[in-house]
Amino acid sequence: MNQIKQDKKKFKMTYCIGTNFDPELIEIISKYNKQNIFNSVFGKLKSDFIGGGRASTFLPDISMKELKSYIKLCHDNDLAFNYLINPMCMENQEVESSSHMKILRYLYELINIGIDSITINSPYLCEIIKKQFPDLKVVIGLYAYIYDIHHVRYWTNLGADEITLGHKINRDFEALEKMLIYTRDKNVSMRLIANNVCLHSCPYAVMHGTGQSHASQKCNASKAEYIDYCILKCLNEKVRNPVNLISSDWIRPEDIGYYEELCKKTNNYKLSIKLVERTKTTEFLTRVIKAYATRSYDGNLLDILLWPKMSEMLKVQKTPEQMKLLASQYNVDELTKYFDIFNLPEVYIDNKKLNGFLDKFVKNFECDKKLCAGMNNQELSEGSKGVSEIICSYCNEWVNKAISYDNDEVKKWLNKYDDVEMGLKESRIFSKI
Repeated sequence: MNQIKQDKKKFKMTYCIGTNFDPELIEIISKYNKQNIFNSVFGKLKSDFIGGGRASTFLPDISMKELKSYIKLCHDNDLAFNYLINPMCMENQEVESSSHMKILRYLYELINIGIDSITINSPYLCEIIKKQFPDLKVVIGLYAYIYDIHHVRYWTNLGADEITLGHKINRDFEALEKMLIYTRDKNVSMRLIANNVCLHSCPYAVMHGTGQSHASQKCNASKAEYIDYCILKCLNEKVRNPVNLISSDWIRPEDIGYYEELCKKTNNYKLSIKLVERTKTTEFLTRVIKAYATRSYDGNLLDILLWPKMSEMLKVQKTPEQMKLLASQYNVDELTKYFDIFNLPEVYIDNKKLNGFLDKFVKNFECDKKLCAGMNNQELSEGSKGVSEIICSYCNEWVNKAISYDNDEVKKWLNKYDDVEMGLKESRIFSKI
């Protein structure tokens, strides 16, 4: 009993964070890691035959030799390295003879350069690794979409060492508590992604994950340029109706304590936080590191969330050959309009004005039982038709408290978006081959 009390007193949430392979980033992590709260970084090569969770277009191009050197730099700074083989779709490569053996050789190569763990989403690949590479820690990624205690049990039985929980669990404290109780005495830990800004219960999630997967595979044509229809729709939903920015399942730095308290309550301290994003600049990642290390951020919450502003994405140069390929596949004028969409309007979410926002979810999570008012204002006005009793306006109330923006700027962006969306619907963006 005394040991349990001591653990509760000392327990601090730990983090892993995506890397853009800038050596300076490791120095920055070390600067804010006096309490050893950052334990690992994660990343992968720009593309490989298996694919991953981000399109190659936005990733830095490093060699296997450079990856090995970067892993050593991490180890020298007491950080583990988690390599990603995390596509949603592996194109059946794990069950086809030649590609199966190629995967095994790839795993040997990665282990030999020093990776400490690997993130996957394939149940079969999980079992292969636990059988043939038992010393390699297996992390299950977001694209497995684990949001139910039954999912946790299945993956635990498959041999997973760590499980990334789906976004919808972030604010469902009752479900998370049950998962912590179930895994308390098992050799598996769990983690939550804190600073993504996906749509709540996103309808594009499966298509987006699959598209990102194929857009990071060497032999896939979309590796050169990925027209991200899903993120376009996502951005439109958020800019057109900012309540979608509030109802997204992020976790503020100031609210990490709620999750520590839940760990103490369940006597299970095997919970950690994953921070993104490896397609972002070092300046952005520095803000994220500092905010979660100090558990405070004064300013725009979007500054530490995965808000895809063009100015904060890695500047990845395309070769002349790639530019020639793009010109042959797309209408360049329409493609330019598509890129311009990522010059987003300035939306300001005053982070400090969100103090107390999470209390409601800790006490009473209803997001799986009611419709979010902000997602469709017309439905809210149709209360007389029997809809009002199943609509929740909680997040909507916080929009007026915390969000501000320039109406004219937003209208201009929406007009540009409408043109791009129509270009996709009418296939104008594609070259007539």
